[in-house]
Amino acid sequence: MMSRLFHAGLLLALCSLPLLAAPRVDTLDRQQAAALVEASQYRQPTLIALWSLECGYCKQNLAHFRQAQQAYPQLRLITVASEPRLAEHAALLASHGLDGQHYAYADEAPEAMAYALDPRWRGELPRTLLFDGHGGQQALSGVLDMQRITQLLELAD
Repeated sequence: MMSRLFHAGLLLALCSLPLLAAPRVDTLDRQQAAALVEASQYRQPTLIALWSLECGYCKQNLAHFRQAQQAYPQLRLITVASEPRLAEHAALLASHGLDGQHYAYADEAPEAMAYALDPRWRGELPRTLLFDGHGGQQALSGVLDMQRITQLLELAD
């Protein structure tokens, strides 16, 4: 009897592992978005990745950002899905093994959210906001490879 209970408990625990490993994706409203992009708060190199489930180039960027996290432990990553929160967001982020804070748009006008994050942004994806940790910031659209990330954030030794 005790063996059956143990095996049942072990099976339940193992089945729960993928659920536990999925990152938490919080909603982000306009006020939070504006606060998120305040450069003076970042004391370490930080990337804010704006992405969408439907964007193939965004997935390439997320893979590159994972490589950068592995190569540079001091790099902070924040992701923002430019659409309302869905279960698929956590699954995709988990599949890329990304550490960091993860957000998706709250139920507000997407244009207003985009403006709060970057007034110069016109909605093209992927979009990356880079903070050097010393008050500097820049925003770029398109795929960023490891070399470009390293160069932009001056991560090389």
